[in-house]
Amino acid sequence: YRLVGKHEYEKTEKAGDRLQEMLNRARRGGFIPFEAIRDDGVRESWPPGVFDGLSVFWEAVRSTAQNKRLDRQTGQPTFFEFWVEAAGMVPQIERAAHRYGIPVFSSGGFDSTTAKWEASQRIVKRGRPTVVLHVGDMDPSGRALFDNLADDVPQFVEDYGGLCAPQFVRVAVTREQAARYGLPDKPPKKTDKRGDWEGGTVQAEALAPPDLAAEVEDAIRSRFDLGAYNEVLERETIEREDLLASLGAMLASKPDASV
Repeated sequence: YRLVGKHEYEKTEKAGDRLQEMLNRARRGGFIPFEAIRDDGVRESWPPGVFDGLSVFWEAVRSTAQNKRLDRQTGQPTFFEFWVEAAGMVPQIERAAHRYGIPVFSSGGFDSTTAKWEASQRIVKRGRPTVVLHVGDMDPSGRALFDNLADDVPQFVEDYGGLCAPQFVRVAVTREQAARYGLPDKPPKKTDKRGDWEGGTVQAEALAPPDLAAEVEDAIRSRFDLGAYNEVLERETIEREDLLASLGAMLASKPDASV
């Protein structure tokens, strides 16, 4: 999609298949590093972590203390979540959202009744207003998915005694963004008959990563209580320093446990 948007690459299924084969050959030939492309179909399973000696264990403890984080949504009157239609875009959104303690979910599978019920239970248990910030395609399917979520999840929340119905906000892709960034569009698929649709369609992946990050950042900061957020960051720094000091004193008193 970025090649289509930036370099006018042909936007057809055949062209996509041709590009995939070209990239496979380029990776095998050493022209593109294997690690430069992520494959979301690959799943890994590793055994629990082990420590090769006491010093390695204490180094892991020190690293944990150095990276200690508090709940960065503490003090926010509203809890925020990001839902992303394309699972492959989740890491992009995480890079911006996790700084603010905002979880990111792939909503592409949320046509599943079970997935929507599980989301509602999370919201009910939280017991405070929730805003779902959504990133998805600008096409009939993307709109239908968003509308379905915005209808079904609040109904589940109400059915299970939730006092605060979640609000759904479209962050990307919007028609205004498509025009502002000059994103290429194409007619909707003839097989996609969901509702009345006017104009072209745009995939969320067509947004350049820096532009998407800027839209995500703006959506968060325009709604966040930044004063409360900064207070959490200050407490986080103080607690981290206290932990490291305590750990250093303890290890200094135990020569056999030093790292």
